[in-house]
Order: sequence, then structure tokens, then C-alpha cells
Amino acid sequence: MNATLRALLLSSVIVLAAHSTAAFQTTTVEIKEPAVITLANLFRQSDTVALVKIVSGDAENYNIAIYKGEVIESFKGAATGTTIYFGPYVGERIGWEYVLFLRTVAKPIAPGSAPSAGYGTIHYSEIFNEGYSSMMSSYECVFSAKADSGQCDDAVRVCTDYIVLPKSTPTFPPESTDTDFGCRFVRKKSFIALLESLGNSKQK
Repeated sequence: MNATLRALLLSSVIVLAAHSTAAFQTTTVEIKEPAVITLANLFRQSDTVALVKIVSGDAENYNIAIYKGEVIESFKGAATGTTIYFGPYVGERIGWEYVLFLRTVAKPIAPGSAPSAGYGTIHYSEIFNEGYSSMMSSYECVFSAKADSGQCDDAVRVCTDYIVLPKSTPTFPPESTDTDFGCRFVRKKSFIALLESLGNSKQK
């Protein structure tokens, strides 16, 4: 094989390799499915963990939905009684309480229309894991009638198909029952106790 033919074959291989690499790069897909994560790891990954009452929301002046909340009880991060802003998911209920696991967003967000619109330019935190780090609190009558505390109680809605609770934590309906989005109810008092325990262990 002469030098010219070898050079031609080598050039062809290089071109084919370059095309193969380009084709591989263009087929890369980002997977955004929520992760299955333990409550303890969710707590560790959060900058703020708190029971928050949503006092208002704005889906008009920002490029995402932004909520204003009052911290009722803090387990990590923001102090009790302070005001926080968070997003980006629509559907959170104004006036309701949520247990929120939040990550701080470094860059502040400004309203799109005017500097004074909405809440103005603010620092905010982000609900993550595809929204499963926001857990609504409500009064529910779903618990076992045999329980000492009765069938109705304050509850927290936890999507336990994605957020794994300690095995000793009862959920209603039980894990063996299929539910919408894999979400079940936990007695609020029990869930708050779990968060307090995680907060105390972090401080040690």
C-alpha cells in the first residue's frame, strides 16, 4: 500500500469518527424524572426546611410562579417568623400550610414588567425533585380507626413512592396500596417529630 493510499484511508477514518462523535452528542437526552430519596437525604440536600403558611402568590409578574410565605416552624435554614419567597411550581394553595424542602437560588429574580411590580427584585428558594419536596398539610379523616388519636387528624401529604420515610412511620393508605402519584398521608405530629429529630442530629 503506497503512502498516498494510506493517507487517504486515514483521512476517511478520521472523518467517520468525527461524524460518529457528532451524532452521539446530538442524541444526548436529559432525564428529569424525580429521584427516589430518603427523608434524611432530602433534609441534607435542602438549605431550608420549614413549615410555611403561603400568604400570597404571583404567576403574572415573574417568568415562574413565586410564592410569599411565613415560616411557622423552622427545622433548618430560615428562622421562625420570617418571610420567604419560593417557586417555581403552580398549584400551591394560598392560605394553606406546607412542609417545604428548599434550595437557595443564588441569582435574585426580578419582575418582567416593572422594577416595582409583584414583590420587586427578590432572593428566592426553589422547590426541587420535580416538586416532590413540597408537602401540603391539611386535616384528613383517612387514618386507622383503631388508632388512639382517632381517624381524623392533621396530616402531611408525602409522595412516598419518591420520598422514603423510616419504616416505623405509618402511612395512610399503607405502602401496599396504589395511590395517585404515589402520595399518602402521615400524621402531622409524627412528621414534625421526624423533622425535629433530623434538625437536632444536624446540630450535633
